[in-house]
Amino acid sequence: MKYAHWIIWILLTGCAQISILTGGADDVYAPEIDSAKTFPVNGQTNFTGDRVHLKFKEYITLVKPNDNIIITPRPGITPTYTAHNKTLEILFHEPLAENTTYTINFNRAVADITERNDSIFQYVFSTGSYIDSLAVKGRVTDAFTNRPSADFLVALYPMQNEVQFDSIPYKLKPTYISQTDASGQFRLNYLKYGVYYLFAIHDKNKNLLLDSDEAFAFMPERTILVNNDYAYVSMKSFERESGNAQVEKVNFTAPGKVEILFTAAPDSFDIKTSCELLREETGSRDSLVYWLATNPTPKMRFEVVINGVADTLKPLYKSSPVSIRALLLESNIQEGKIMPDEMLELTFSEPVSLSSINPEGIKILNPDSTFTPVSFELKNLRTLVIADTSGKPVTLVVDSAAVSSVYGAAVQKTQSFTFEKYQSSYYGSLIVTTDSVFTSPCLVYLLNANGESIDTAVYSPRFVFENLVPGDYQLRLVVDEDQNGYWTTGSFQEARIPEKVIYFNETIQVKSKWEKEVDWLLKSSEN
Repeated sequence: MKYAHWIIWILLTGCAQISILTGGADDVYAPEIDSAKTFPVNGQTNFTGDRVHLKFKEYITLVKPNDNIIITPRPGITPTYTAHNKTLEILFHEPLAENTTYTINFNRAVADITERNDSIFQYVFSTGSYIDSLAVKGRVTDAFTNRPSADFLVALYPMQNEVQFDSIPYKLKPTYISQTDASGQFRLNYLKYGVYYLFAIHDKNKNLLLDSDEAFAFMPERTILVNNDYAYVSMKSFERESGNAQVEKVNFTAPGKVEILFTAAPDSFDIKTSCELLREETGSRDSLVYWLATNPTPKMRFEVVINGVADTLKPLYKSSPVSIRALLLESNIQEGKIMPDEMLELTFSEPVSLSSINPEGIKILNPDSTFTPVSFELKNLRTLVIADTSGKPVTLVVDSAAVSSVYGAAVQKTQSFTFEKYQSSYYGSLIVTTDSVFTSPCLVYLLNANGESIDTAVYSPRFVFENLVPGDYQLRLVVDEDQNGYWTTGSFQEARIPEKVIYFNETIQVKSKWEKEVDWLLKSSEN
């Protein structure tokens, strides 16, 4: 495609740096190209050489050239990059393709040798009689959080039939490449007319291929036509499918905590050991926590069975003396109060048992300085739930040595907890009205200030969340297309993108004793 004279002028003058980084008081400018001594010139056509010779106006050094110099179309053999004094030379080890526009992107790869100021710029030339001028730009965002997918490799492949679609990013390296910026935006320039496959890959190891542990995005339409009509693409990135659950990491914390993390939530799981284990409920589908029933020994072995497949874990413990330590505890008291529907809970740093608790050491201190015994129950290995008390302020006292863990650690000093319950009217509520109708069922999650889901509602034109602790909240809507009751990620093999997720655009503040009403205008929400 031939281009107008004004495009030629842009190319010839367009090697100016996109950004200039400050580095020192005397020299704050990035290296500048000396165009008169550079070959080929920026924007040159009919180039037939095997090397690019860039002359700068000051002494330079290279910064990770194999990572930070990106050439498209990508050569089959990596060129050699050599910097000497003020010159950068790029030597190609194979003939360049005929009638092809090449772009060389310098992503902070060239710095001055003194102040280390660097820059981002692009260089272009063609082996044909014109510069290809077509482009594709777009944005990649995380399918679940809707946040930008920054630093993703954007990979463009000419359409072909030799490799199946779902194998392309695993087996082939892209012809054209770009990278998303901090906002998830990308642009592929100087493209030839044609039909392409487009992917975005979180290429952590920079091998230009999709690996099983890397997030990625693809177009459900599979192909994109690059022509004179300017193309804009929006893609959603996601982690690999959850069917390949494996043990990702095993953490052992003395004296006996075993935490098992999975790559994805397994459908079924079992563990066999040479010692007794106590399981603590975590509320998470992709992590499990166990505690040894007794102090650890050097020859412990563990075998896990995930989705019917057994795997033996390495020993978790090496013989070493266990230091004397205190049994720590914390409570659910916030600013001297607990919620109206809660009971006082004391959570210890290690598992405890009812036999290791002295009931006389846990008591209520009365206003007349007398003590009243209390009743309690043990929940989830480490938490004591104190029986309900009156609504008046009370002080709970835990004597030193009143509680010991299954490993012998004890509370080492007397501790007291003064608290009272909020009145039942303390809570607030949230009423949400909407403006949209969906063809698939939807779930609405209420998130607290930490982004944790604390309640769920079935989507309707009007729904209510009640008994809310005053604070900041957010709403997340999931279009539950497969009707499984939770968000489903994508499947590359099935060419299925993740289920759609929409967030309320603002933080919602719920006040005590108030009904907060919001209108969720989903038709104008940014997805």
